Amino acid sequence: MATTDETEQYPLPPSSVDSRLYTDPGQFERELHEVFFKSWLRACPSEDVRNPRDYLIWEQLQQSVVIARQDDGSLTAWHNVCQHRGARLVEESGKCSSARFVCPWHGFIYDLGGNLRFAPLKQEFDESRLKNMRTPPVRVEEYGGFVWICFDESLPDLRSYLADIATELDWFNLEGFDVRYRFDAVLDANWKVVVDAFNETWHVPFTHQETLSEVVQWGKAHLRICDPHSWMSIPVRGLTDRAPAGADHRASEITHYLAFPNTIYSNFPTHLQTWTMWPDGPGKTRFVAYGMVGPCPAGLSEEKWAQQNDRDWNNFRAVASEDTRIINSWGQVAHSLGQRDYLFNRAEGRLTAFHAEIDRRTRSGGATAS
Repeated sequence: MATTDETEQYPLPPSSVDSRLYTDPGQFERELHEVFFKSWLRACPSEDVRNPRDYLIWEQLQQSVVIARQDDGSLTAWHNVCQHRGARLVEESGKCSSARFVCPWHGFIYDLGGNLRFAPLKQEFDESRLKNMRTPPVRVEEYGGFVWICFDESLPDLRSYLADIATELDWFNLEGFDVRYRFDAVLDANWKVVVDAFNETWHVPFTHQETLSEVVQWGKAHLRICDPHSWMSIPVRGLTDRAPAGADHRASEITHYLAFPNTIYSNFPTHLQTWTMWPDGPGKTRFVAYGMVGPCPAGLSEEKWAQQNDRDWNNFRAVASEDTRIINSWGQVAHSLGQRDYLFNRAEGRLTAFHAEIDRRTRSGGATAS
């Protein structure tokens, strides 16, 4: 697939995917290695490592990584494992005033960049193995108020990886937004079920009758495919109908982005909700969400702006709870003998593109045109 024609509402044909690809442990392992370990991944808000010598322990995907702010303001990231005997080197996030980490097992000392600075009984080791020893580095960049990491040296830089998604997000000037709200939850579903659930609007009038169906004009969503990512614009009552003719879609509609494989942005002009799905196993997913708020619009007091954002975040929590109620029941039927294929219609074309990309990477016979 390639970038799709912007004039067509639903650019891809119907498709299907084998339901066993959501439950197979072998497929789960292939996705870890061929999808997650070969993509840029959004790890945490930049404010979590705001100041020099702040550090955060990121633990997802069976990995443990230290992300640290160095004295010059740059970031470093490295695998959180002592190179002596494989101990977990740093146990919890915090501030390292000494810029030194001591392995709790045998006392090896590493600096803020993961470089070995001291080895007990150094004379008893093969000194050639200790020379220039460091924990293996992890690529790290910042974009849009968040820290991103990558385990693959062959991928291009983050901006090149995000491509059209970065161009879209640039409009919002996210570096000027604050991460004001957070929550996370563990869901009883495969991570792809959760991505699927949040990448189409067709369920809105059924799942979200009380929260969204009267506001979001789900049937008018326009889908865009920009492999490996995708996005859509969705008209909203009270926003789109008040916008001047020819207004930029980011100023007049909800714009909804998937940064492949697992990060979603749901953007309004002045605030947004964004979330990431982390696989904890074939049938478990950690769902981590943030609410970001831009500067107070002209003509609105800070107090009113805060009240409005509290209301919007609470509404998002209510919407997410409606989705997760259904998602959490997936595990009860995930292995049903009565379900062989999942079907995607043209309005669910972003799901078709998503599964085709996973299939391309794992070569397991994923989404196929019907």
